[in-house]
Amino acid sequence: MGRRKGLELKKKIINILNENGEMALGEIERKTNTNNLTVLSHIEELEYFNLVEIIKHKKNPKTGRPYTSVKIKVE
Repeated sequence: MGRRKGLELKKKIINILNENGEMALGEIERKTNTNNLTVLSHIEELEYFNLVEIIKHKKNPKTGRPYTSVKIKVE
């Protein structure tokens, strides 16, 4: 299996967010089968173009640990 192109991964991230709404960064990593830094860099690029919004939470209700979630930006 060859490397995926960046555009393919960005499309997949957008499609996942359209289907599921707001999602934690870890969930997106699992659904795209891609590591944390790669997903984060693509999401930051999508945020730069005002397509998604990155939300930093102080506390996860289940674990009590901070986490980051992403959602499609509504204008």
